[in-house]
Amino acid sequence: MNSPEALLIKQARLDSNNCIAKKDVDGVSKYWLDDFVQIAGDGSHTIGKAEIAADWKYMFSKSSPLFERIPETIVISKSGDLAWENGKWNYKNDKYHGNYAAMWRKIKGKWLTQSELYVSLN
Repeated sequence: MNSPEALLIKQARLDSNNCIAKKDVDGVSKYWLDDFVQIAGDGSHTIGKAEIAADWKYMFSKSSPLFERIPETIVISKSGDLAWENGKWNYKNDKYHGNYAAMWRKIKGKWLTQSELYVSLN
């Protein structure tokens, strides 16, 4: 996880976490591809950056829990344009937590998430 490319992904993840803490959907979604797929901790899923951003805006308009993702592993593919990330997620203001995995793609020199899978473990 110490390669220059892995460190770029880790920094993007930490920035995304900071945007979540500020309820900044545009800041979070700038790391998503247009066909981004998100699978929530309960197994429900949504496809598409615009639809997911709308869901997040609604979520942030309520008093929803705020969460963070803590990367444990980031592996860059041999081709250098795909990456796998996994780690732990938790609500910062509630009891929920679990594991997550993400697929990243390097597009025009920038790392963006293709998909994220969350599993709730409580």
